[in-house]
Amino acid sequence: MAPSAFDPSRLSIVICTKDRPADLARALASIRESGDVGKRAEIVVVEESDVPSELPGVRYVHLPRQGRGFGYARNVGVGEAQGDIILFIDDDCVAEGGWAEALIEPFHMDPYVLGVAGAVLVTDCGLIGYAENILGFPGGGLRYLDKAHGQVVPTRYLSTCNCAYRRNAVLEVGGFVEGARWGAEDSLLAERISALGPCVYTPQAVVYHRPRNSLRANFAWFVRRGQSEIGFMRATPAFWKSVGYLLRGSLIVRGLALVLLLAMWPGLVRLLPLVVLMYAGVILWRFRFAAAYPAHRQALWLVPVVKLTMDLGTEVGRWKAMLTRSSLQ
Repeated sequence: MAPSAFDPSRLSIVICTKDRPADLARALASIRESGDVGKRAEIVVVEESDVPSELPGVRYVHLPRQGRGFGYARNVGVGEAQGDIILFIDDDCVAEGGWAEALIEPFHMDPYVLGVAGAVLVTDCGLIGYAENILGFPGGGLRYLDKAHGQVVPTRYLSTCNCAYRRNAVLEVGGFVEGARWGAEDSLLAERISALGPCVYTPQAVVYHRPRNSLRANFAWFVRRGQSEIGFMRATPAFWKSVGYLLRGSLIVRGLALVLLLAMWPGLVRLLPLVVLMYAGVILWRFRFAAAYPAHRQALWLVPVVKLTMDLGTEVGRWKAMLTRSSLQ
């Protein structure tokens, strides 16, 4: 794909929202306060609601309550946006100072770059929120930030929590998949655009996502992620091969195997505490990098519990999607 000219005056920021006016107002204020680009860039707000609510200083697009999903709403935003570079941020995120400038800088440095992902962190939250961020959620969380070591690095994973694309690249791949109603529309777009040309991650472009501060909220969100994961797979080749992979790694399948094993050799139940301790130890060792970050360090001990909750939620969502076939309908 040939490089396109970089015009910093032609930028659009797209935000999709639904029933979160306070969050939206906070996100818009943070964008405008983040720097000169945030003040002068076009902002497109796509809102699904019963009644339109015009917002000053933005291009406002109202969608009736039809439940057509994230992909549809984001495509509406892309269609309304006038910019050559389109930045995406969620309505429950707050942009840090210099956010937009940092997010568009890689486009300026390399005309072949098609997409840029930024850092998605949490702040002033409970231990569960920090633990989830250590594990890489949302949008890569602390994991991506730590791996980048302060540098702009290649990536194939871009989340609409915090990313930007060249408009022509989005159009070339056909935009967001509108059938992915449960989510994963941004993962599918990232996969297709990164197949066209390079995408990068920049740790300098930071947004703070509203955290999930309870295991219940964490579980519910990962149920939806599990559903969206199946939706993602159905939109890619080798679907049944992927299903086989999921079954081999399934917690339910592993649990049934464990029950069968204990039924055959009941004495093995005495080893379960050791297995649990080994699991926790492996997880803590894997994510030990979080100890270098003071705000996250206090939550490191909780990471194994949150990861297990995440994995269980994802498992439930996957099976729910496979049994109902609703994740792309």
